[in-house]
Amino acid sequence: MNGAPPRPPRGLPFLLLALFVPLGLAALLFWLGGEYGRWNGLREEADRSFERRVLLSDILSQMRAAESSQRGYVITNDPEFRTRYGEWHGQIEQAFARANRLYRDVPAQHGGFTSLRRIAQAKVAEMDEVLRLYATRSPDVARKRVADGEGKRLMARLQHQLDMVISQEQQIGDTRVTAYRSRTETMQRVMWILVAASSLSLALALLGLWRQRLAQYHVELRGYEAAQRNETILDSTIDPIIIVNPSGTIETINQAASRMLGYEPADLTRRDFDVISDIAPGVGSFLDRIGLIDGELKMPYWTDRQVRHRSGRLLPVDIALGVMPLPDGDHIVMSLRDIVQRKRIERLKDDLISTVSHELRTPLTSIVGALALLRLDTGNHLQEEQAGLVAIAENNAQRLIRLINDMLDIDRIDSGKLRMTLAPTDLHHVLMRACDDNGGLVHAAGATLHRAVADEPVMIQADEERLLQVVTNLLSNAVKAAPEGSKVTVGLRRSADGRRATVYVDDQGPGIPEEFKARIFGRFERAANDEAAPGTGLGLAIAREIVSQHGGELWFEDVAGGGTRFAFSLPVMLPLSMPGGRPSDRTDSASILICESNPAIARQLQSQLSEEGYACRVVASARAAREAIAANGYNLLLLDMALDDADAFHFAREVRRIEGPQELSILMVSAPAGDAAAPLSLDLVDWIDKPIDPSRLKTAIAASFRHSGIDRPTVLHLDDDQDTLEITASALKGIAYILKATTLAEARALLRVETPHLAILDVHLEKGLGLDLLPDLVDGQGLAIPTIIYSAHDIDVEIAGQIDAILVKSRTSLPDLKATVRRVVATRHAREGGEETA
Repeated sequence: MNGAPPRPPRGLPFLLLALFVPLGLAALLFWLGGEYGRWNGLREEADRSFERRVLLSDILSQMRAAESSQRGYVITNDPEFRTRYGEWHGQIEQAFARANRLYRDVPAQHGGFTSLRRIAQAKVAEMDEVLRLYATRSPDVARKRVADGEGKRLMARLQHQLDMVISQEQQIGDTRVTAYRSRTETMQRVMWILVAASSLSLALALLGLWRQRLAQYHVELRGYEAAQRNETILDSTIDPIIIVNPSGTIETINQAASRMLGYEPADLTRRDFDVISDIAPGVGSFLDRIGLIDGELKMPYWTDRQVRHRSGRLLPVDIALGVMPLPDGDHIVMSLRDIVQRKRIERLKDDLISTVSHELRTPLTSIVGALALLRLDTGNHLQEEQAGLVAIAENNAQRLIRLINDMLDIDRIDSGKLRMTLAPTDLHHVLMRACDDNGGLVHAAGATLHRAVADEPVMIQADEERLLQVVTNLLSNAVKAAPEGSKVTVGLRRSADGRRATVYVDDQGPGIPEEFKARIFGRFERAANDEAAPGTGLGLAIAREIVSQHGGELWFEDVAGGGTRFAFSLPVMLPLSMPGGRPSDRTDSASILICESNPAIARQLQSQLSEEGYACRVVASARAAREAIAANGYNLLLLDMALDDADAFHFAREVRRIEGPQELSILMVSAPAGDAAAPLSLDLVDWIDKPIDPSRLKTAIAASFRHSGIDRPTVLHLDDDQDTLEITASALKGIAYILKATTLAEARALLRVETPHLAILDVHLEKGLGLDLLPDLVDGQGLAIPTIIYSAHDIDVEIAGQIDAILVKSRTSLPDLKATVRRVVATRHAREGGEETA
């Protein structure tokens, strides 16, 4: 569901609220404190007013009691009344002293209280005067003084003044009480307002909390539902999925992963991913080890990996990685694809391809070989019509071979096994070969072939045969499109800076339909106007892949005036000598190039051969050997079978394509494990791909035995195809004696009876490898028997590993390396001397 992303909360309202709420509460508390003080002051004033009234009433009572005691004493002369009067007199003085303190802070009542005090003092003085008269003169005088009414009048005035003061106090008290009540009511109203506001605030707060809790509940509910959906999606996915946190521990797995690995999800939670797979070995953090750089995976798809089942067995899988950014870091989502079934299908496909390759290419090899013998055998005197039929049959057999090769190449492209054997190559030479090979095809179509190629070498790093395949395909397509009487042009030009070379093939045909241009490089794609022409629609797809692996680009464009141009560009080597070139100042002594990856063995070989008087140079890699062969002339290549940067057999095959046996002898050596002093060797005369070229086979044998004193050498030929044996025997008829063997057992039985001068081995036999015979190819003097290898297949990594094992498993028939080198060099010197004499 699409929607706006959530906005973060704004801090300003919360800051203002946090600032003003405490200030408001402080102001309220300050006001309440003031109100409480005023309210308390009113209450205290009311209390003091009441206290003053009570005190005044007590003074009046005391005055009356004192007057009664004074009169009782005057009338009765009872001393007790005199004593009581004295007590009341003291209490009156204390009461007035207290009243003085109470009225000190009441200015409004000060006048009335002062008048009251004077009247009271006058009354007390009057009573004291009566008692003095009683004591000094006589009771009658005292009684007469009482009877004159002065005391009564003073008491009346006192009563009246007291009533006035009390009335004023009552008014003040009533005012204070009224104010007190008003303040109380105000406080009550404020408190009710506060209670109401607090209740409202509490209600709003509770409502906010409820809404927040409700929103949180909905968020948690959505999260729970999303988690449930995700878990359901994960569990319903057929591919096992594992989520790994940044530290490399497993967060969760789905049910498919649980079924594949045999673990319950809880069993793997918080466990290191290495428990189930070793895809990220090494040191450093897990994210660094799997190639996470700046939030992107360097390699998001890992093929042919293994995970570990709970039982310990390893399961083949493909792993797709994804990045899931979370607040606590980047998590890795791994999707596993069980490839057991795919591998089984791949094995079936490989078996089918192997069967097709063997069962189709083997008879086709025999057919092509037989037809080539018929065509080349001048003694047959074939009539023109018969020769034409032979040519047609041979061309169609070659076409079938090309079709099979295209299908095999497409399979190699899909499996990533289409290998390029790169070596210094003259692109001019490749184009000349392509024009020579396809000239007849162009003329047969009624067109003419024009070569727009300057007669100068253009050196590139390339697989010559593969480039020849590309140019041949482009020429074939041009011939199909070229109308009769038109011209097909093959051209070569270099860029302005000389760093790239462009090869182009032009035709004058109708051009490529617009609707076909977008899919022209697709597989099995053919234009509507080209469906009747022969072909599979695979050639351009294969050509583009070959060019791409050479670091180039293949494209097409319309030609002005009509027609189409197919072109590809490749990087140029700057500068290198031609691979076949030799320096003019070459010495007469034999020069040997030692290509050995082990420095100790290299020094040992160089020491042994230097003692024999040979000039030796040591290189440690196939790349260095290529450069040395291209730049310098050598008589012999001593090739280590365990190179670090290339497969030795692939490299030997590459060198043989460039350097024929006449130019360079190849001796392949390998040391048995733990014994560097006892090397095994293979005197590789040539490596010939099937179908066999009879002329090349004769040339290779002639190069091996010319000037050797052997008229007709004995050749052991091991091949499981009887027709190939017969074709080879016919090709070598009159040149060599042939010992035929279809199995390794037959070949070994023949070797026990007779030692051949040369061996021809087919790599792939129905049972085993022809290379298994290499340890037995040693003559009576301990020398390696020269060997020619037939191969209808590329040697893959697994077979290369078997070859290493073959070459070191026999320790009882080790050829003498130095003797073998002497024999090879002697044969070469004799051959070169014969050529100079001739």
